[in-house]
Amino acid sequence: MRHPESLHGKERRCPELLAPAGSKEALQAAVAAGADAVYLGGRKFGARHFAANFSEGEIRDAVRYAHLQGVRVYVTVNTLIQDQELRDAMEYLLSLHGMGVDAVLIQDPGLLALAREMIPGLDLHASTQCTISTREGVEWAWRAGFARVVMARETPLSEIDRIMAIPRENRPGIEIFVHGALCYSYSGQCFLSSVIGGRSGNRGMCAQPCRKPYTLLHGVFDNFGRLTDVSQVSCRDRYLLSTKDLCCYDGLREIVARGVEALKIEGRMRSPEYVAAVVGAYRRALDALEKGNEWHSHDDIDEMARAFNRGFTRGYLLGDRGPSLMGRDRPDHRGLFLGTVVRAPKGEGILISPASPYLPVSGDGILVADSTGEIRTGHLLHRDSERRGDMLFLPVQVTGVKPGSFVSVTRSLHLSGRLREALHAGPKRFCIPVVMQVRIEEGRPLEGSATCPGPRGGEIVVSRVMDFIPNHAQTARLSLEAASRQLRKTGGAPFRVDKVFIDRHGDPFVPLGALNHLRRELLTGLEEAWLRESLPERTALGDAGMRIQKFFQRDVPKILPGNPHDREAPRPVLHIYCATPGELESACSAGCDAICYEPSALGWEDYFGDLCTGSMYCSERNVSYTWKWPRITFRSFLEKALPMLPQLFRAGVRRVMVDEAGMADAILSSEHRMEVIGGQGLNIYNACAARAFHPPISQFTLSPELSSSQVAALIATSSRAKPQIRYEIICQGNLDTIVSEDRLLSTLVGDRPHLSSDAFGLRDETGRVFPVYEDRLGRTHVLNAVETTLIDRIPELASMGVHSLAVDARGRGERYAAGMTALYREGIGAAFRAHTPRSYWGNLLQRVRAISRGGITAGHFERGVAGYGDNGAE
Repeated sequence: MRHPESLHGKERRCPELLAPAGSKEALQAAVAAGADAVYLGGRKFGARHFAANFSEGEIRDAVRYAHLQGVRVYVTVNTLIQDQELRDAMEYLLSLHGMGVDAVLIQDPGLLALAREMIPGLDLHASTQCTISTREGVEWAWRAGFARVVMARETPLSEIDRIMAIPRENRPGIEIFVHGALCYSYSGQCFLSSVIGGRSGNRGMCAQPCRKPYTLLHGVFDNFGRLTDVSQVSCRDRYLLSTKDLCCYDGLREIVARGVEALKIEGRMRSPEYVAAVVGAYRRALDALEKGNEWHSHDDIDEMARAFNRGFTRGYLLGDRGPSLMGRDRPDHRGLFLGTVVRAPKGEGILISPASPYLPVSGDGILVADSTGEIRTGHLLHRDSERRGDMLFLPVQVTGVKPGSFVSVTRSLHLSGRLREALHAGPKRFCIPVVMQVRIEEGRPLEGSATCPGPRGGEIVVSRVMDFIPNHAQTARLSLEAASRQLRKTGGAPFRVDKVFIDRHGDPFVPLGALNHLRRELLTGLEEAWLRESLPERTALGDAGMRIQKFFQRDVPKILPGNPHDREAPRPVLHIYCATPGELESACSAGCDAICYEPSALGWEDYFGDLCTGSMYCSERNVSYTWKWPRITFRSFLEKALPMLPQLFRAGVRRVMVDEAGMADAILSSEHRMEVIGGQGLNIYNACAARAFHPPISQFTLSPELSSSQVAALIATSSRAKPQIRYEIICQGNLDTIVSEDRLLSTLVGDRPHLSSDAFGLRDETGRVFPVYEDRLGRTHVLNAVETTLIDRIPELASMGVHSLAVDARGRGERYAAGMTALYREGIGAAFRAHTPRSYWGNLLQRVRAISRGGITAGHFERGVAGYGDNGAE
């Protein structure tokens, strides 16, 4: 497998510096500032749908431009793909491969499997949307065919160390984010934007609801797990889910020492000025580190702050947590803090005690805020600032400003100037060594050849015979030194002429213009040949195209909606998710077929005790039993859980549900007899995604973002799989929309004794209340404000061939678990009776509503989420 970090013959001792390019101007800024590689999105299937992005023609031009500067180009195709979009996505990947892109970033496991099989020459990188945060996940990615993994931003250095201990020949390259915006949730696991407005982050359309204000509420749970007796929790800040921006500049030495392959800067929605400032700062630091020089620059940190920041954090990577990671006071650009107001002479401006050496100039934007941060006013400087002793004078007219107010620079004219300078200077020269041979003979056409190393090894040779025929020199003969100097000039071409051999016969006369013309022809020919050699072979592209065409010409059986009784469809399994012994026992007593148990017990001894007790209880009642693993499985959990698997298997625990790639293999390595099924976190959006994990995973929970027709198409497409693949739909419960490493409640509530219960919610600006809790590992979960209900769609789901209907009763209490189990048990029975009236389903739906939390919704089952086929993107 070819590794991108060695492309174009460039050997690097420090990590690749990977920059965002959301536009052509940002691409030029990144290259000029010293990026080793850029990542950009097209107008299809990218996770930044609202960036400027590139048409396919613009991507082709970008690849040509970047490659001639020695810069690699990666294209994001990192959204989840529906079955009906897979052909378009594969043809898009083939087109990108034909353009010579160095890799594509992928989230969807189905697209990965198809691309690996059908376009084997295309390098694939696992997007951070894949939620890979462990050594086990990285090992899976390598086996699956990824050449590189972009680690989840929550991955700590300790886990990076475990990953880097894998021999390089047995692992993919490792890429980590070092700068830019942070998501509150694990990337790829957030549904908040999706449930609020139908704009899915997994489809590139996140509306960033985590940057909105929320109010923390406290109350008590009623018998059905609903929040009652609600009161507002006093919090100083309003933006409870808003993170600071990642800045690992101070920790670069630690990070570089790990030997990771690439450092990534986030920011495809940012300006070219931002890209130039941030890439330039990290480029200078990495170059200095590589040479063993002093690398830390306060000026560079200040410049990055002026470019954009929400406050800086070193992130989970370097151990920041809580207040050092969260920016709950405000979600916008804070600029560079200049200092505090000392006094404001009336009619003159303001005097501040400076906290930064930066001197604002005319055209800069200034923000003045009172000490609480609540009252803020923006101002544009029309004259330069000036030093007055130890003070800094800002010539802005501000009324009512008080001593102690904070002053920041939020717009810097200096950044625009730096960008212009960088673009004018051009990229740092990427020079390909060239050897030229020229033959000059009286009476014969001037001719020459040029040789350089190719981008993939070997040599490129270009020859030209010119129209010009030298005559006998009438005066001074041609100077070989002068001719050599002329031939060595390369202008803006990415070449360096190291050697020139001139074969001169007689005393020919050659004007400098003829030599210049020959040189230009040779270098242009080399450039075109060098770019052509960067492309895959035409036969390989043709073969890949034929494989794609053949695959998508197959017939897919159609599953039509109808009455399952008429079609003799198999009766679905009723699967109840529980978190307490009481919920488990109540669900079993009410008639469930299967239990999925994620104990909420805090201590490990109690946790494993509950697992074994639950298994025994279910076994005695002939109820299928599954141990549900956490949505995210970090090292602390794996170190406890994996060694226990053989003992748990002997105790009757025979099945585990996982939500992350790589965990199935880890489980089977510890206990090969375990059955593994897949949870919602695997993001199964298409039938190929399920086949990518099958085996060893035998059953899959489908994405909650799929519509009825998409579910039907997926199951129909899978119907011929051997061994058979089983599918589950979560039909009931408040969807888990966010899982975050932030300990929201522990931080905001702390030790307030009057808030003794665990019943909390987040109220948004519209009045919706989203239940929130911390799990036993300290992670924050935010649930949908309304409860998904598909009980009236049971006949349709059964006719599609859905194997398992799941009710998520975790944390809802015994009465909810019993009541909802009984209702779904009744509904499944009614679906298989011959003449159930339509009115029955409406009545059943109202009975569900009566015990639901926050109301009920069919979720995306009616229409799905916005996608590229229906939003005018392309």
